Amino acid sequence: MTRRRFVIFAHWATAFLLAVLLIEGPSASVWLTSGFAALSGLWLTSYALGRGPLGKPGPKLTGVLRPVHRFQHHILSFAMAAASVASMTVLEDNITGRAMAVLLLLGLLHGIFHLSRHTALFDGALRAIMPKFLHGIL
Repeated sequence: MTRRRFVIFAHWATAFLLAVLLIEGPSASVWLTSGFAALSGLWLTSYALGRGPLGKPGPKLTGVLRPVHRFQHHILSFAMAAASVASMTVLEDNITGRAMAVLLLLGLLHGIFHLSRHTALFDGALRAIMPKFLHGIL
């Protein structure tokens, strides 16, 4: 599996697991929390070994938003690491729930940022992270 395919899979699987964990609560199934932490760990390892996010800002992203692209990916990765560590440790459920809620909020802001890039700049920002079978609707 290429790094790109792994990142696409990890992106959507982690988002799904995060949503399920938030619905179930921080003390959800051990399999769910372990899967979320393991997948997050693999994704963060890929992020660290690959020296950052897979995609680059692109030529159409200019001004102050260009450095924001990389910075927001770093912040999101840090939040994902914090949420996955919190989910696997013996922290209070309240702390774990907050870490996951912060990750969800940052993920939504991340999605809005890339959706605005895709629709305003027409730079194909969503095409890079969507599975190929969904490219026809973009």
